[in-house]
Amino acid sequence: MDIKSKIVNLMHNKKYRPLTLPEFAGKLGEPDFILIQEALNQLEGEGRIVKTKKDKYDLPERLDIVVGHLQVNRRGYGFVLAEPRDIFVPKTGMNGALNNDKVMVRLLGRRFKDGNIEGKIIKVIERANFIITGKFRVKRKTAYVVPSDKKISCSIVIPPKSTLDARDGQLVVCEIERWPAGKRPAKARVIEIVGDESTPNIEVEIVIREHNLPLSFSPAAIEESKFISDAISTDDISGRSDYRDVFTVTIDGADAKDFDDAISISKDDKGNFNLIVHIADVSHYVKFNAALDEESRERGNSVYLVDRVIPMLPSRLSNGICSLNPKVDRLSFSVEMVVDTAGEVKDFNIFEGVIRSDARLTYEGVDEQVKKGEFEDKRVGKLIGDLKELSDILEAKRLKRGSLNFETVEPKVLLDENLKPVDVVVRERTVATKLIEEAMILTNEVVAGFMYHQEAPMIYRIHEEPDYEVLMQLAELLKEMNYPIKGKINHPKNLQKIIAFAHDRPEKLLINSILLRAMKQAKYYPECVPHFGLASPHYTHFTSPIRRYSDLIVHRLVKRILKTQCEQEQLTKLIEELYDICEHISICEREAEDAERESVNVKLCELMSEHVGEVFKGTITGVTGFGFFVQLSNSIEGLVHVKSLNDDFYVYDSEHFLLRGERLGKIYRLGEGVMVKLVDVNIEERRMDLVVA
Repeated sequence: MDIKSKIVNLMHNKKYRPLTLPEFAGKLGEPDFILIQEALNQLEGEGRIVKTKKDKYDLPERLDIVVGHLQVNRRGYGFVLAEPRDIFVPKTGMNGALNNDKVMVRLLGRRFKDGNIEGKIIKVIERANFIITGKFRVKRKTAYVVPSDKKISCSIVIPPKSTLDARDGQLVVCEIERWPAGKRPAKARVIEIVGDESTPNIEVEIVIREHNLPLSFSPAAIEESKFISDAISTDDISGRSDYRDVFTVTIDGADAKDFDDAISISKDDKGNFNLIVHIADVSHYVKFNAALDEESRERGNSVYLVDRVIPMLPSRLSNGICSLNPKVDRLSFSVEMVVDTAGEVKDFNIFEGVIRSDARLTYEGVDEQVKKGEFEDKRVGKLIGDLKELSDILEAKRLKRGSLNFETVEPKVLLDENLKPVDVVVRERTVATKLIEEAMILTNEVVAGFMYHQEAPMIYRIHEEPDYEVLMQLAELLKEMNYPIKGKINHPKNLQKIIAFAHDRPEKLLINSILLRAMKQAKYYPECVPHFGLASPHYTHFTSPIRRYSDLIVHRLVKRILKTQCEQEQLTKLIEELYDICEHISICEREAEDAERESVNVKLCELMSEHVGEVFKGTITGVTGFGFFVQLSNSIEGLVHVKSLNDDFYVYDSEHFLLRGERLGKIYRLGEGVMVKLVDVNIEERRMDLVVA
């Protein structure tokens, strides 16, 4: 056991009392003070221990101190994401910390209605924002950058020799050289001039830089990818299950470029379904700790922006040898399952395989053919028929156990060849997407359950139960909207009833959105915690290794148990890093989701800037003291500011989630329909201003 582990074990002893450096030496029987001091410094730097004013060391939790990542709101306050609950940090308690920094926060004891506790940041453990994008400004010969990300509110001074000759008003990227502290501003140097406000598509470029998304692969990763063959060799196939004669298809969106998964299915004489889900065997090509692996780990996942994909792997792999393209041999990691007519998995096996996909189907094409009841290829028709029958069974079983099927929509902005938005279409869950979704959920559960019962190291996809206080607030809101709330709202069955009740009502999307916001965010974790949203006891991500690093790691861990991979020394190191990997890829996922959403909002604002002055019908989706938010039928959302309501003086009623006019008594409440006129669009701030029409 190394010295760091000995120190941590000693400090976790119930009889432990804070010790000084010499006292540690005595307790550990270690005369080398320098060795102990280095270990203590490392643990303190990692936020695992705290040094007190009396030069003694203790665990953070003993001192009412919590370690976590800071998420800052655009208004300046934030939350430290920690267990068992998030810590609220007011603007005055930031102490120089910035969005996404790993911080140490001292609990102040004040509790709020939603159960959150107030805290003050006392130390930044790890910085996240070394690179910041913003507008270059010059005032009285002093140059500075105003961050375009409103979650970063600090001033950034640029010394005269570090401007890169940027001009006032240009959008630039700067690198932090000195962090803010107290009233002292941050200092940085300009490393890139993105362009002027009029530069085409500049707002998406800003989103990319705000989220520090990589624009190129490292030279080492590119060089390594060149040595990977673009064809399958005889040695690659040796020892693998051969599925090339089994009818197999991929089903993806029409604009998909990489194909992680393929499906084979048939029925036996007893009516059981023989389902085989083939997943791209990326781990065959990307070896642990190699250049490609380091690059993939750093990225965490592919990012799907409105106008491009920033892939986790170079296209030579993601669109080439790893992708399950039609009519070519590809290596797979395949899960064979026998599923009965009740949706129970009676048997399963996991094999390394080789497949040859027979057809590349699209969601749009499958939906159209299912609707018509006609298929050009009889084999496709048979496969889709069997898969639809099975997916209906699996969905019914999942809902019966308490899984939640949220009814949401996703706006897809259509762009012309110049990346100018021309229209927005709303994508919903369809028959075709359900076919693949249910098959992938089942596969992920089977693999997770297998690893759980093997008691093997694993990365799970967990979704914890929502906070009871948050759900109670939600119950009050739903009662105001005349929803039948009976029993405990935190029971999945009651949440299902709310979703079902909203199905045919105009505020359906609002209710689903509110429920989703009440849920905790799913994340990766090396210990098995039930997935609340799916009501699944064991769940993982196994089915998308081309675009998610989590799945790539899961493949390696499963192969370790199946003894098809012999990198034992490397895998031991991997297992030691699972907690750090899970934390990193969970953060990467949130960053990617934010970037994807913001890139869509940029183009939505661009599109709506052509419709200023027009009137639209919408639904009130949020009410605050400064106004209310309205969502239009195409999912676009804007704000009606309270200052524009000039027919009366409106007061916010927080208990009933509404604005009420004091003189005339007119009310604006959640879920109500309203006619609004678009009066202004600010693309830079991704904001649309509305007034009541």
